[in-house]
Amino acid sequence: MITPSESTSQNPQDLMNVSEQEQFKKICTLLKQDFVEALKIANSTLRSKKYFQNLLEKGLETANASEIEIWLKYLIPRLGVRYVITILENKIPHHPQQVRNASYWLPKFVKSTSEKELNLLKNLEKKMLGEEYKAVTPSGKAYKLILRIKATNEYAVFGGYQLGSHGSGVIAEILDPQTLYPTGGVKVVSPGDLEILDPQPYD
Repeated sequence: MITPSESTSQNPQDLMNVSEQEQFKKICTLLKQDFVEALKIANSTLRSKKYFQNLLEKGLETANASEIEIWLKYLIPRLGVRYVITILENKIPHHPQQVRNASYWLPKFVKSTSEKELNLLKNLEKKMLGEEYKAVTPSGKAYKLILRIKATNEYAVFGGYQLGSHGSGVIAEILDPQTLYPTGGVKVVSPGDLEILDPQPYD
């Protein structure tokens, strides 16, 4: 059990008497106990952008799809929407699920009057799940992943996202089951309705 003298959350003023690096260390310890309180204290004590980026990295690694909204609430004002979107874009190839969780909440933090932020969000949405349906071998050769629509047993390839769906609407381009060439047909399905089959090399 944590006593008041042991808990940073009980006396955040103590942090004002130590270096910012020590403040950050204590906040990271508190994250394991009460991440909301830790983020509040971080906002009131930390100044360096690098520490807030580090906190965002921790949030993306540890928070679930619901909790990440709280992390974004406290960190976006300190980092800025554009900076956060850049961080998420860089994570798409290796941590697509983290990006998906965070990007779901981003629209509520984007200014509807900022064309720049809206365009960045749209670009992120376009890139987000595209990487999940592409494989890259160690040699660097890209492969397209053949998908199967579970409900209809049709074959398809990834054709992008339905704008405004926050990644929940995948555009599936239907393939001929024998030749695996496009038929011209298109369907919008949810990611959960797709099964990824063997990859085929791009021509």
